[in-house]
Amino acid sequence: MARFSASDAALEGFQVIRRDWRVIVGWAGFNLVALVAAVAVFVIAGVFYAATAGGDASQFGAVIGGPLVSVATLVLQLMIGMALYRLMFRPEERGWLYLRFGADELRGIGVTLVLAAGVGALALLAVGVARAAPPVASGAVALAAIVVGFWLLMRLSFAAPICVAERRIDFARSWRLSRGHTWSLVGMTLLAGCLGLLMSVLVWGAFFLLTLSVVGFQELGNLAGPEGFRDHPGLFLLQAIAPFLFGPFAIVVSCAPWAAAYQALTASDAASEAA
Repeated sequence: MARFSASDAALEGFQVIRRDWRVIVGWAGFNLVALVAAVAVFVIAGVFYAATAGGDASQFGAVIGGPLVSVATLVLQLMIGMALYRLMFRPEERGWLYLRFGADELRGIGVTLVLAAGVGALALLAVGVARAAPPVASGAVALAAIVVGFWLLMRLSFAAPICVAERRIDFARSWRLSRGHTWSLVGMTLLAGCLGLLMSVLVWGAFFLLTLSVVGFQELGNLAGPEGFRDHPGLFLLQAIAPFLFGPFAIVVSCAPWAAAYQALTASDAASEAA
């Protein structure tokens, strides 16, 4: 049976950041600029709607603009994730920081929608079973649904890197690759998650200390309000853009382990077939 090191795979995100940090910084800049551009477009659309149709710009933002900005955010995260897989699987296709919106991204959207629909269907089934079951069993049903959903994600999550590595949507291929490796994938995912959480704590802890040294403890709570923008515009803007700059690093830490596991398992399979 093909094998891979869960610990090595979990650390792959940090190896990618160390090796290709300029590319990741470029993704962070792209993420910020693209999101600002998307918000600006929807704000302009809302103003135009209010001026021409006589509607309420704030209502347009709440009903249309907000959801569309959320969709744009998800698409940008997906583009960065696919760019990461392209960097790892097809480094010769550099282009502009490996970013594009093409067939790989459309396949990634399809995989994401299928997995989201599967999770939603499982959640609805669990809710229906929990309502029909005795109250004491509701907790057990919820726990069972979480366990089953997590197990299915472990078996099917290779579908995302397969979109780039093999240029197709193939959940059956993911199922075959993950057979016999579920516990290793669980360990890899949990270790990568813990390391990502530690990185987040360090980054936000450093930001908190920087903010505290500038504004002091008493004014810390006012930084997010109008007073913060008036008194400390630099820190206010840094606080607003920091999640978008940090996002691509979190994507690399969480997604690179799956690409590394895919590479290790497919390489083992190829070596076994050659032998």
